[in-house]
Amino acid sequence: MSLVMEEFFLKFGKFDLHLVSDGNFWLDGGAMFGVVPRILWEKKTTADEKNRIRLGLNCLLVRTGSHNVLIDTGCGEKYTEKEVRIYRIEHDVTLQGQLARLGLTTSDIDIVLNTHFHFDHCGGNTCCDGNLIVPTFPKAEYVVRAEEYEDASVPNERSAASYYEHNWAVLRQRHMLRLAEEDEEILPGIRLLHTPGHTRGHQSVLIESEGRSLLFMADLCPTSAHIPLPWIMAYDLYPMTTLEVRKDIYQRAVAGNWLLLFEHDPHQPAGYLQEAEGKYLLAPFAWQD
Repeated sequence: MSLVMEEFFLKFGKFDLHLVSDGNFWLDGGAMFGVVPRILWEKKTTADEKNRIRLGLNCLLVRTGSHNVLIDTGCGEKYTEKEVRIYRIEHDVTLQGQLARLGLTTSDIDIVLNTHFHFDHCGGNTCCDGNLIVPTFPKAEYVVRAEEYEDASVPNERSAASYYEHNWAVLRQRHMLRLAEEDEEILPGIRLLHTPGHTRGHQSVLIESEGRSLLFMADLCPTSAHIPLPWIMAYDLYPMTTLEVRKDIYQRAVAGNWLLLFEHDPHQPAGYLQEAEGKYLLAPFAWQD
C-alpha cells in the first residue's frame, strides 16, 4: 500500500507540510543499488520475481499560508500498457486524489518545484485532456534547474529512457516553466539547492522555519536504505559527484539537525541522520508532530 496522507502531516514552524503520494512503482533492485551486492541490499528490501523493488512516489506539499508549493509530481498517468507493466506502476492512490482529500484542486497549486525531469518525478506535471497534453496545475509556475532542462531536451543514449518530453514541453510553450540558474530562495524559507550527481542539474529543496530545517533530497538519497555513502544508484550519471555532494550534505544535515525526506521510500519517508564512528545512521522519526 502507498503512504496515506493523513498519517504524514507535520506542523513545521510556520509551514504546514503534507507528504502526498502518487502511488508506487518498481525498478530493478540491482540498478537501484549500483555496485552493492544483492546479498547486502536484499536485507533492506524485497525483490519481486523480476528482481524489481517497490519504490514510493512521495511528493511534498508545503502550505505557507499564502502559497501552496508542490515538490515533484510523481509518475502521473500518461503511460502505455507496456510501460505500466515494465515499471509496475501502482496507482492505489494518486497525487490529485490526495490533494483533493486535503480540500485542494489542481488550480490551488501556486508553484511546482521539479527536482529533475525524470519521469517518476515530473510525470504529474501534465495530464491528458482528450487527445491533448495540458498542464495539470494550470495556475502554477513550474521551476526546474536550467542544466536539467538542457540535458532533458537533448538526452544522450544513456539518459533518454528516463526523459519524456510530454512532461514539460507544453509548460515551456505556455511560458509556465522557469529555469533556475542558481540556488535561490523561491519563497521565504523555501530554497533550491543544487545537488548534482544523479543528473547534472539535479536539485533538492531546503525548507527552514523557526529554527527547524528539512531537506527534500529527491534522488540524492532516494530511500533510507541508501544512506551509506557508497550505496549509490547505477542510474546516477555522475556517481562520484553524488558521493562528494552526499558527504557535504550529510555533514550539514548532522550539524544542523535537518530532517531528511526520502522521496522513494515506501515505508520510512523521513528521519534524522546521526554519525557514529564515521558511519551514518538514521534516527527514528514519527511524522505526526
